[in-house]
Amino acid sequence: MALTDSPQIPPDIARAAVHWLLELSPGDTRTRRQWQAWLDADPRHLQAWQRIAQVDGQLRGVPTPLALQTLAAPGLARRHSVRLALLLTAGAGGLLAARHSGLGVQVWQQASADLSTATGERRAHRLADGTQLWLNTASAVDLHYSASERLIVLRAGEILVHSAPDPRPDPATGAARPLRVRSSEGTARALGTRFSVRQHDSATHVAVLEGLVELQPRNAAAPALRLSRGEAGHFTAAAARREPALGDGLGDGDGDGDGDGVGDGVGAWAEGMLVADDMPLADFIAELARHRPGLLRCAPDAAQLRVSGSYPLADTERVLQALTRSLPVRIHSRTRWWVTVEMRAPSQG
Repeated sequence: MALTDSPQIPPDIARAAVHWLLELSPGDTRTRRQWQAWLDADPRHLQAWQRIAQVDGQLRGVPTPLALQTLAAPGLARRHSVRLALLLTAGAGGLLAARHSGLGVQVWQQASADLSTATGERRAHRLADGTQLWLNTASAVDLHYSASERLIVLRAGEILVHSAPDPRPDPATGAARPLRVRSSEGTARALGTRFSVRQHDSATHVAVLEGLVELQPRNAAAPALRLSRGEAGHFTAAAARREPALGDGLGDGDGDGDGDGVGDGVGAWAEGMLVADDMPLADFIAELARHRPGLLRCAPDAAQLRVSGSYPLADTERVLQALTRSLPVRIHSRTRWWVTVEMRAPSQG
């Protein structure tokens, strides 16, 4: 049901919900407290918020003129309002764009996570135990460190983890607290390692660059799967499966940009690069789309063209132009936010 279609949610509450969506930002504890107080004040507030935060990321039922007035209010963050305006004015196309442009992490989810990145943003953090954590585009995590465990909860997106020895082992037994990454489908336990974890719609993908990682599906009866350096796997809530080996050239992944980085393909995003080795163009465009706002797609007739090389994620327009020089494709832009890579007509050379 649309946000303003329900008699239980008056337009002023819908308008307030949009306002809070735009006002929230990571680390702003004062605003988060005010937002929480607003949620608690009326059951209809929570109902309006839950509808905004539906998985499809689309604001439902807020009339476009009203939404645009809200977006024009002083003090609203531009990066939030641009995304929201895209969804509100593009209808079904906006929803499709959201699903293909990194908007899987909605603004509300970013604001409530301990650490997060926006679309096209990548960020490195050093955690309290010395573990290094990189967040890829449109990613969000929560951190739960206690006397008994070190837990990273991957809410959306992709992370690269370089685990550190536990600085606070149990004083009685000397046992280190386990370091785990928990996704929707289960956990990946680090055994002195460096690895990436990516949350997909119904599965979690893990690639190990060094050390060992143990995958445990959420179903406790499912057997765990141990991966070693150069191996990858994925797990659902019911089972974990090994994938083809990653190969050599994995690098040391310190993220310092001195050329010794995370290696070919896996984790290269931590150094701002998209690496392709004979990759189908459709897959390449799908990866590139995660790092820019709006809808970027590959036309079916160009999908099987092959791409190789290293491309800078910080300048996706430059990457698209590079494709037109190496492949028989052209860039068709309906708007700045709706771009298709398609085959170039023979007459276009």
